[in-house]
Amino acid sequence: MPFVYYIPEQDTEAMQKPMDAERLLRCLGASGKLSGFPCAAYMVEQVREDPERIRLITKRLYRETARKFRISPSSVERDLRTLIRSCWEEPDRSFLEHVAGRALSKPPTNSEFIDMLAAFLRK
Repeated sequence: MPFVYYIPEQDTEAMQKPMDAERLLRCLGASGKLSGFPCAAYMVEQVREDPERIRLITKRLYRETARKFRISPSSVERDLRTLIRSCWEEPDRSFLEHVAGRALSKPPTNSEFIDMLAAFLRK
């Protein structure tokens, strides 16, 4: 079954804007009120710009993100897991699977999630 987007007529102008990490996360059902939301958006954009950054996610990307948002690296990791869980628990996972490019039988890991969102945005 093909994936169909419904865009109300008044929102077609908004769709002319390029997709960024924040909009993509919201499309996946993530709420901006989650503490991991800004961190996830930042990390996705960092990996989007430089795909090699995903290789050292725990040693480099978490630490850099923690410094930027003035929290601990373990908080970054935990908050990202919480955000992924909220996306996974959406009743309709079809867009998440579209972004992943495959059917998902379990929630993606932190690095898989960041990598697949960044790759989707690079298209």
